[in-house]
Amino acid sequence: MALSDLVATIEEEALEVVIDNDVIEGLETHQIEAMQEAVLKINRGNAIYLVGCAKHLHDLRNAIKGSKRNDPRQWSRFKKSGLVPFKPREIQDLVAAWSGWMVHSQLPPEKFNLVGIRTLQKIAAAPAGIQREVEGRLLKGDRVTEKDVKELTGEKIRPSKKGRRKKEMTLFEAKARIKELEIENLKLKGLLKSNKDKVVISIPKNVK
Repeated sequence: MALSDLVATIEEEALEVVIDNDVIEGLETHQIEAMQEAVLKINRGNAIYLVGCAKHLHDLRNAIKGSKRNDPRQWSRFKKSGLVPFKPREIQDLVAAWSGWMVHSQLPPEKFNLVGIRTLQKIAAAPAGIQREVEGRLLKGDRVTEKDVKELTGEKIRPSKKGRRKKEMTLFEAKARIKELEIENLKLKGLLKSNKDKVVISIPKNVK
């Protein structure tokens, strides 16, 4: 057996992982490659885990639901039970993501790591053409957000809570400023009246 066969080699795909220079500055080549491989395997493992969870949750929902038309209360109780590391909304989104997109998608599992759980559901609810466009982006390594999907589908994007809060604060500040100006105006009026009362008209002595 050749010595090279005993030495672990890095996957070619790992060498394609892009890491910012400020992160790898000062590292040697083998250290950079170790980081690239770790990033690849962690992201791949997380994505495979997410896909697996979506399938298992989908299968469980169907098993509990059986032939019933609506989800039974036991399913609702399960989502809120804390038995799995997902919130009720995330469980619902993963189930929808599996049945509406993941089950028939040809994407490599690790590509699903570029999408958040809520975004997965949005993609699953989108037309097939939009799903293909999203898959094209993911294959290039681009992240896809919920906002991106809404723009592709033409869905109206609501302003964030932060944006709405900022607008409300601006209105509040405007009202407060108006109040301040009213107070300043009253003070100025009082000052003018006071100065007017103090004005003394002096008549020269030589004027008869």
